[in-house]
This record gives sequence, C-alpha cells and structure tokens, in this order.
Amino acid sequence: MKTSALGLSAAISLFSAAAFADYSSANKDFENQDYEQAFNEYKELAQRGHADAMYKLATMYEQGLGTDADIYPAFSWYMLAIDFGNEEAKDRYRDIRSQVPSRKEGKQRYKALASAYGYEAHRGALVPVEDKSGHNYRYYSVKHKEGLDLSGYELTQGAWSTVSFDVNQQGNVVNPRVIASFPKDVIDEAALAAILQWQFKVPNDYSGEPQAVFGLTHTFEYKSANNSYRREYEGQKEEYSQKLKVLADKGNNYAQARYAMMLEAGLIEGSKDKHLDWYYKAAVNGNYDAQLWLVRCFEYGTACKSDKKKAFNWLKTASESGNERAQYQLATKLMDYETVHYDLDKAAEILKKATHNQYLPAMISYAKLLAFADKESIRNYEEALKYAELARAEAPDHPALLSVLGVAYSELGHMEQGEKYLRQAYDEAKRRNWPTQNYLELMEGRASMMANGTSLIY
Repeated sequence: MKTSALGLSAAISLFSAAAFADYSSANKDFENQDYEQAFNEYKELAQRGHADAMYKLATMYEQGLGTDADIYPAFSWYMLAIDFGNEEAKDRYRDIRSQVPSRKEGKQRYKALASAYGYEAHRGALVPVEDKSGHNYRYYSVKHKEGLDLSGYELTQGAWSTVSFDVNQQGNVVNPRVIASFPKDVIDEAALAAILQWQFKVPNDYSGEPQAVFGLTHTFEYKSANNSYRREYEGQKEEYSQKLKVLADKGNNYAQARYAMMLEAGLIEGSKDKHLDWYYKAAVNGNYDAQLWLVRCFEYGTACKSDKKKAFNWLKTASESGNERAQYQLATKLMDYETVHYDLDKAAEILKKATHNQYLPAMISYAKLLAFADKESIRNYEEALKYAELARAEAPDHPALLSVLGVAYSELGHMEQGEKYLRQAYDEAKRRNWPTQNYLELMEGRASMMANGTSLIY
C-alpha cells in the first residue's frame, strides 16, 4: 500500500544545485574564485544568448579573471549585453569605451562578434515567437488516453506528476520518464503506468510514412475530495511554486524548466508568467528538457510559430552539450536523406556517443546502421553484432535487434544462425502488430537494408 508524505523541503532542495552547468553554478564558481571554470561557463551561456552571462564574461575579460585581460572582447561583450537588455552593462560601457585604444577596432571587433552571437543572429536562429493557434493538432493527436489508476493507494491530500515520453511510428508511447512531481514519488508509478496506455495519431512525412514524435509531456494530478485536505494541498503546492520561482530567478535552469512545466500544466493559478518565456530562459541557460521542449515547439507549433531551422538549431545545441536524447534525435535527422541535413557519417558518430551513454533507442539505431548502411565505411557486421547484443540486455526480443543479428550472422557466413534470428524478428514484429514487410523481405533475401537503417523508434 502506498501512502502520501509531503516533503516540501526535500523536494525544493533538489533544485538548490542545478542538474546542468547554468548561470547559478557559474556564479558559484566565480564566488569560489574558480575563475577559469566560471569563465568557460559564462562564455558558453553568453554565446547561447544569456544577457547576464555576457556582462559577467565582459567583466572577466576586463579584469583578467580566468583569462588574459583584453579590453576589446570586454568592450564587445558589454555592447552585446546592452543589445540583449542588460542594464548593468550600460553603465560599464560608458566607463570602458574611453579605455579602448582604437574605437574603430573596437567597433570592428564588436561587429564580428555580433555576426555570430548578436541579438539579430540569436533571434533569427533560436528565439521563439508566441503562437496560440494550436498547430500541433494538425500533426499528432491523442486517440486513446487513460487516467490514473490509484487503487491500492492510500492518498489523503493531493499530488501531481509530469511525465515526458516519445511516441513511435505505430502511435505507442515509449521511453516514458517522470521529470517532475510533487510530492515526489507519490503517484509517479501510477502516472507512468497510465501514459503507457495512451495511443496517438502520428504525422506522416512527405512520402506518407508515419513519423515518431519526441519529447511530449503530460501532467497527471490527483486532488482529494475532502475540502480540508484539498486546501492544504493547494497551499503547499503554492508554497512549492513560490520557492521554485525564487531559485528560477536566481538562474537555476532546473528550477526554470520545472516552473515552466507547472505553468504549462495549469498548476500555478493567477500567474501572469508565460510558460514559453520560462522554457526559453531555461533553454538558453542550458537545460536539456527545455531545449528539447523548444525543439518540439518549433517542429509542431505547439506554443510558438513553427520553424524547422530553429528546431534543428536547438537540437544541435542540446546534442553538443552531451545529452543522449538530443543526440539520438539529431542523428535521426541526419539520417533522413530527404533533408538538407543528411550526413550518414556524422549520424554514425553521434549515435556512437549516445550508445556509449547506454541510451537504448540510440543503441538500437546504431546497431541497425552498422548492419544496414549503404556506405561500406560505416557498415561493420562484427560491430553490429556487438552493439545489438549490448542493446538486447535491455530489449532481448526487440525485432530490429533480432534482424540485425540475422543479417550480420548471415553476412559473416553463419547462414543457419542468421535465418533463425530473421525468423524470430519477423515473428516478434507480427506478435507486436508492427509492420512486417521489411522483416519479410529480409527473410526472403530481397532487401539489403531496412528502413534506411535508422529512423524507427519502438
């Protein structure tokens, strides 16, 4: 039997240290006089469009903290900080401009920096524009949903749980995970069980093939029918959101993203804050969940105007920061030969990184790529066997992995073993009601690759 236990202090303490390098952690490194680390963090944030980090970076260039003192980048970053709305930079700029040896060179250095990281460049590449028209419903929609099954739970007050998940090409929910909840762990298991029962209508690509959808979220909430318990829960939820907001204002990207989630789910009443604005702040501040939220926002126009270029830019940003979910999604884009981003070699490189982080969808795709790629420089049957077996530790009966083993063993001369695995792959795909044509063709020896080796998730 499960009981609820409100742990407000414990829950909020999770946000006191950012899960990723962000503005608050950079400030902490600066206060601890770890100037080199702080300099690198401020620089990364500044290049992503963080106005306060620009000001801090300019200060460090000016004072020679964590880097060599250099008046020109200091001058340039102060000017960029002004462009992005930092008020402190205005006063500092007035003082420093008289110290620049050559005003002409200073302006040239500023223009060169602005061309890469300036406001106009940033706005054109990454900034969302609000759009409430609900375009996402043109692309995907819920066909069937289940609510929380709380039988066996002994709940008094209330609880909420936000789940992130992907949807495969068959419209089934995969890769679910709880990304925020309050009180922690109270209804998380029930939320995960419920979301796995949902069914979606997914979009088709230009060829009419169904597409997977990544990074969806849904918030489940339980409220007690008892008015006294209900009021107590609402009070504690409000206290939680206020403390979260304090940390978000201080630059903690984890708190910023969770605050955005609460706004999006309607868990904060009476607030004039917009969840799009807070997701954007968190994304600029280095939060992976917020960056991938913006990817979906730009892909499908869920809260902002659809923009495929900006979606790709945020996906690339999140991938370069080392997030394996972003790496996997970026690799799927790079493996789509119908797009301008098609680059099979780069996709293989990125998938390998995500595979080494033991992200199952990437492990499956990488094994498929090694077995089915057209390019001989990528195709490697011995490596395909190795990575397929590693992935089978988590998904032993996955049809794609079984097909990788079947093809790899056959190509290496173990025909009987290969045929056995191909038969298993076909049977398992049929059992799961998946499309079986590719598996059948492999069994019959008519296909040298399957689904271009890459883009399916299950």
